Order: sequence, then structure tokens, then C-alpha cells
Amino acid sequence: MPDLLSALRTHPGLRRPKNEDAVGGVGTPWGGVFVVADGMGGHRTGEVASRLAVEAILEVLSQKEPSPKALLEAFEEANRRIYQEAQRPENRGMGTTATCLLLDLPYALIAHVGDSRAYLFRKGVLKQLTEDHSWVAERVRQGLLTVEEARTHRWRNVITNALGSFPEARVDLLGLKVEPGDIFLLCTDGLYGVLEDRTLQEVLRNYPPEEAAERLVALANEWGGPDNISVAVVRVPETLPERTPPYALPLEAAGGEPVHLKLGEVPEELPTQVLEPKPRPRVGWRDVLLILLWVVVVAYILLGYFRGP
Repeated sequence: MPDLLSALRTHPGLRRPKNEDAVGGVGTPWGGVFVVADGMGGHRTGEVASRLAVEAILEVLSQKEPSPKALLEAFEEANRRIYQEAQRPENRGMGTTATCLLLDLPYALIAHVGDSRAYLFRKGVLKQLTEDHSWVAERVRQGLLTVEEARTHRWRNVITNALGSFPEARVDLLGLKVEPGDIFLLCTDGLYGVLEDRTLQEVLRNYPPEEAAERLVALANEWGGPDNISVAVVRVPETLPERTPPYALPLEAAGGEPVHLKLGEVPEELPTQVLEPKPRPRVGWRDVLLILLWVVVVAYILLGYFRGP
């Protein structure tokens, strides 16, 4: 896909001794796969967890036809590898966020765990696609914290979902049909936790992916660089193929806006917005007898009550 432009950058920031983030991407005949991950669990274990996640996801998806099921299988494999490593005493507490963009043009699938993010810049407007799996983000969704309060809350770094924390992964999956010139931004909290959305939007509006990625990292460091910073900027071509994917895509009927699906199990395919009507329950002869018996019992009780002794 020669017209697909992308740029990957990662930087330790100015206050961390080591970079526990990881970022990766690979072009494919159908588009490409891009991943950012933010490791946790200490200097060594966080670095290992994020690297394992990116390697596993890229490895699985580069060997499979693109589909929602393949994307979830990639996250399951990453979770398995990290969880296995985390069973060693020296690696206890190991885990990582992971946000992956799978482009199967003209469609995009995104899988997400943790508080790294995926954004879509379309027609001059930046929109956050993923929902953070964090303590403060859940309180914001519940209306208990404002966005401004969440930015400075002492528990803003508490993650509620991560790859490697449990034997089975809990993954958010969403999909949408892309438009010519769409730009996707994947990033860790070292970027969006420092720069406001309007700053991200202006950089993506005014610079191509390579320069945009460089400027975003530089701006985060200018504002203190308190955390590791990882960025993937991907711009889709102006000319897109016209085709229907062989899998069901979770698309909203009006406008093609992404629909979030929280999945605990891997389905054969994802539901679309066209829902089949549920069949009416069949009433058998046993059900009829039970209903008649209930009516007789109630009638007998009422008759005795009104007749008196």
C-alpha cells in the first residue's frame, strides 16, 4: 500500500531513567498493523511486557488474514506470553497497556487494553476512539470527576485492565469505515497526559506523519516530559479500494461512527447493527396445562374467600 504514510516514535521523556514503552508497525498488502504499549511493573518488567505485547501482536497479525477474530487472537497470544513471564517471582506485577490499529482498507479495526489511546483526525476534527481503562476514567464516566480533576488526581496512573494481569485478556474492540485522508494517532499517556487535544489536533492538521510524530514528542518534552512517550501517526491514502469485508464489522447504521464492543470471549464474528428479530417463544401443551391448573387453584381460593364459612 504505497500511499499509506506512517511514522513511529518513542522517547523515555525527561524524568524517567528508562523507556518502558514500545511501539511497532508493519505494512501489509491490505494496509498495515500499528501498536503502542506502555509497560508497568518496574524498570525491567515493564520494558519486557510492552516489548512482548508489540512483538506478539505484530507476529500473529502478519501471518493471518485481517479480521476481528485475528485481532483478538493476537491480543490473547500477547496476554498469554506476558502472563507466563509474570509467574516468575522477579516479574510479579508485570503488565502492559496495548492499543492496536489494524487497517484492512477501506476499513479499520482497533483493539485496546489499558489507558493508551487511539484517536481519529477526520475533516479537521480530532476524536478519541478508545476508552481509558483507568480508575480516574471510570470516575469521569460516572460523573464523579471532571476531566480536569482526573488530569491531576493522585490515582490517575492506576490501571484497571492490562495485558498479562489475568490468564484471559479483556479487550475492547471497535471498527469503522475509513475515509480518504483520515489520520489515526496511537499514543501512550506520556503524550496525551501532557498535551491537550487541541494541540494534538493542530499538529495533525498542519504536518505530515513523520514531522507530526517528531513535533508531538518534542512538545511533550517541552512541557516537562514526565513520562515515557510513544506515538504512531498513520494517514490513509486519498484513493481507497471499494469492497465489502468478509467479516461482520461493528458499524453504526448512520454515519459510520465506531461502536465499542467489550468482549470477554472471542466470537466467530462480530455483530453488525442489523439485528435479527428474536423468535417468539413456543408454548407447548405442558405450559397450557400449568396455566389452566394455576387458574383453577386461584379460582378455588377466591370462591372459598367470598362464600365464607
